[in-house]
Amino acid sequence: AARINTAPVHKLKLFLYSMSASQLMHMAGMLLLLLFLRYVIKVDFGPKTGYVLLTTITGSLMGTSFGAFISALVKKSENIKTGILIGASMFGSFLAGMMIQDMKYIVAQNIPLLSYINPVNLLTDAFYCLYYYDTLSRYAINIGIMLIFIAVFCSCVYFILRRRRYASL
Repeated sequence: AARINTAPVHKLKLFLYSMSASQLMHMAGMLLLLLFLRYVIKVDFGPKTGYVLLTTITGSLMGTSFGAFISALVKKSENIKTGILIGASMFGSFLAGMMIQDMKYIVAQNIPLLSYINPVNLLTDAFYCLYYYDTLSRYAINIGIMLIFIAVFCSCVYFILRRRRYASL
């Protein structure tokens, strides 16, 4: 009788379990940070607390899916993958104005498309929108684009791993 190789399916399940565990741990850390900000430092998020929580969860999902994407894409050692992730997040942070405040506005004025394809900028801008604006339209755009990024990163990871698993048959 012919035997079916279930190793690729098993490895994909293990990846999904580890991705879920990573996401759970990251979100737990983010929720602890929000609790610390609220009850220890006494930061009052006001009536937009739910939106702050939604932004935190969406940002956590985006970060974890981005990390999985880089990990699936790069076929090098863990140290190389970590270096690429740190470099990409630092470059995105720089362009989002996290190191030089005016950089966010320089990018928005000169290369506006970059503001919409930089995940770090989308996340920081979502928090800025909650603080500075009365309407949620710009906030909704940021969250929507972040959800698109999550779907793209997860889809890419799926297809990269699927192709790699089938190639190993």
